Amino acid sequence: MLRTHSSTEKVDLFPLGETMWRVCDVRNAGESKIVGYLKLVDGGYEMLWMRPLLGITRTYPTLDAALEAIYVSVD
Repeated sequence: MLRTHSSTEKVDLFPLGETMWRVCDVRNAGESKIVGYLKLVDGGYEMLWMRPLLGITRTYPTLDAALEAIYVSVD
């Protein structure tokens, strides 16, 4: 389980609890934009998107699948 602060060149995952993370686009130096919130649910991962459309929820079977969708969305 992802429990610690994790970053890539594109996104930052900041833990908000044991099973929830804030996902931010960090490509612009000094400016971070919230992409959404990722939560572990029933063996999968649910993403509440804030960008590009507010309030869309998608469920992914694995963390890798969720991260791939996040990376694609910030491109």
